[in-house]
Amino acid sequence: MQNNIDRLSGRNSHTNNLTGIQTEVLHQQETAHPVSKPVIDLWKIGEKLEFNDTRERTSGQRSEGIMTFGPGRKGPGAHAHTKQLEGFEVISGLMVAVVNGKEVMARAGDTIIVQANEDHSFINGSTTEPLVAKFWYEPALNTEWMLHTLGQDAMKNGGDWEKVSLLPAMYVMYKMRHEYRLSGIPVWLQNIVFGIGAAIAKWTGAAKKIQLPEGL
Repeated sequence: MQNNIDRLSGRNSHTNNLTGIQTEVLHQQETAHPVSKPVIDLWKIGEKLEFNDTRERTSGQRSEGIMTFGPGRKGPGAHAHTKQLEGFEVISGLMVAVVNGKEVMARAGDTIIVQANEDHSFINGSTTEPLVAKFWYEPALNTEWMLHTLGQDAMKNGGDWEKVSLLPAMYVMYKMRHEYRLSGIPVWLQNIVFGIGAAIAKWTGAAKKIQLPEGL
């Protein structure tokens, strides 16, 4: 139980030491009007990601949105953000996360903070109720772009992450190799596999459909 509490908001050093940027962002969230962005609506699996305009208002210091997961729905497989902090604040429902091998449970009002390079995954811990939570990345980097790019492809192909086109996905993952990695697979192997896929995507023209953000 103590391991669970150690990662919840207001009960540990992860969330008590807010930076000046974080404090300013929280103030902006309360006073600014959000800008509409395309919703990633994966209707087939009951998942929805809705980003707001925090990235633009903070000049890339933070990216933020609201996620909804259907009953029993699993999040992405175990992974790590190599240059970002990721946070979750549960609005309703139950989140069960595994961070560096330790299980963390969070209910409405609780916050989970995942530091850079910490392996993590999560699921909706309820089989009857949806999970709704705020999520954010600091700094923003290119994670929002990655999710929008792959999410839009998934929506076109049936509303399921498993329907994402292979070559474009490998191209995106290769481009994100310095920010995002899968857990349990050597980084060098991921770079080789995704690098080969990215090369094929460029050769076949599949990569031309993807608009890269500046600097990536």
